Amino acid sequence: MEVGGFLQIQSTAQSTYNSAQFSLTRRLSHGLQFLASYTYGKSIDNASGGSASTGDVRDTIFVAGNQLDNRANRGVSDFDRTHRFVLSHLWDLGSPSFAKRSALTRALFSNWQVGGIITAMSGLPIDVLDGGAGSFYGLTGGNNALVRPSWAPGATLSTATSNIPAGYYFNPLAFARPIVLAGQVIPSSNGAASAGATGTDLGNVGRNVLRGPKQTNIDFSLIKRFRFGESKALELRAEIFNLLNHVNFANPVSNISAIPTTSVSATTGQIIGSAGDFGRIVATSSNPRVIQFALKLNF
Repeated sequence: MEVGGFLQIQSTAQSTYNSAQFSLTRRLSHGLQFLASYTYGKSIDNASGGSASTGDVRDTIFVAGNQLDNRANRGVSDFDRTHRFVLSHLWDLGSPSFAKRSALTRALFSNWQVGGIITAMSGLPIDVLDGGAGSFYGLTGGNNALVRPSWAPGATLSTATSNIPAGYYFNPLAFARPIVLAGQVIPSSNGAASAGATGTDLGNVGRNVLRGPKQTNIDFSLIKRFRFGESKALELRAEIFNLLNHVNFANPVSNISAIPTTSVSATTGQIIGSAGDFGRIVATSSNPRVIQFALKLNF
């Protein structure tokens, strides 16, 4: 029986996390209470575990690039956010003076509250991959890439974040497929091997070198309580998620395989035509405004 491949799972990843965390709390006073928190942090590892959101309920992840060099995959964690700010608040509006004139006005204009949650945070890291790289190691995987590309000749990280073409989030021309022509030394072999035929090597772009778009959101609630008895109340709530209907963009397409084949040079790996969707944002990461009403009985 011939075995086409196997999967090895091992607990060998390393990670570090450092942060400065600040919070400001106002306990209920004059009808107002809030909690504000801010975190400035950095998480670094060489593999970030999977999650249910990615369909992987195990705490494992495929490791892209050089499997034998931990430092080749060392970078900010897939879930790292440099800045994160959250403000939650609840404000009892009290009763205006005219509300005391009659039972009807007291019922209509008393016991109103407004609340909400404001969230603002940095974007997630972007791991640039290349489904056509790594053929010397049998790692070519199309959209399921396990290898990263190389920097185009003369390109650096600053190149990827400058001179960005219209409609793109980063400069796709900063990256190239790591093609090695027949007879040339394979760079990842450290001079120990040459290519018997043209193929692709492991790229030299680091893990999670780019950062995606920031995320902001405001949720709002309006609450009216109708009290009866000493401990009972009927609560009518109007809740608005994404109050401003703000669009939060997802990370851009970061796999060179999204480029038409004819647009990648077969000898240099550089992009010589349209970059396709590589570097474009094609999805959002948040829902549009959602409004819901609820009725709650407290007793």
